Amino acid sequence: MLPDYYKILNIGSDASDMEIKKAFRSKVKVEHPSLNKNPDALNKFTELNEAYEILIHHDTRELYEEDFQSWHNPEEYPIYKYWIEAAHARAIEHAKLPYHEYQKTVFYKSTKTTSYSIFMIGLIFGLLTAIAPYILIVLFDYKFFGVASIFIALPVGTFMLVQALAGFQSLKKFH
Repeated sequence: MLPDYYKILNIGSDASDMEIKKAFRSKVKVEHPSLNKNPDALNKFTELNEAYEILIHHDTRELYEEDFQSWHNPEEYPIYKYWIEAAHARAIEHAKLPYHEYQKTVFYKSTKTTSYSIFMIGLIFGLLTAIAPYILIVLFDYKFFGVASIFIALPVGTFMLVQALAGFQSLKKFH
């Protein structure tokens, strides 16, 4: 039977990517072997990494959801087996590092989350930046500056909008 990854991370089965990342970061602060001197710290840290990596990737999470508490064995799927092995190998390498060095790894940095308000500010600023050239052209009759700013403000505003919308996507519950 598969371990209950939701229980390991202490989250609900509909947890969003953001909730998974927050739960993982808070648990790592307790379970990292350089901070936790219990004999089973390495096993808990490995389980924690495995739970994070299976749940954060939607493909493996869907396999896990489909096969959890059933007779199916998701480890028979190559992608699922790959992620479990990768999680174990990465966890063992990260367990060897002191916690302050582990925090500097690309893996740990990728678990950083951003608040809802930052996404909202990005969305508003992106919209304002994208429509600013049109306001300059229509309302203030700054045709030269308006047309020139289209080539700068429109791509910047579009980029900010896409980033904000991607951030909102990470807040969405899993279904």
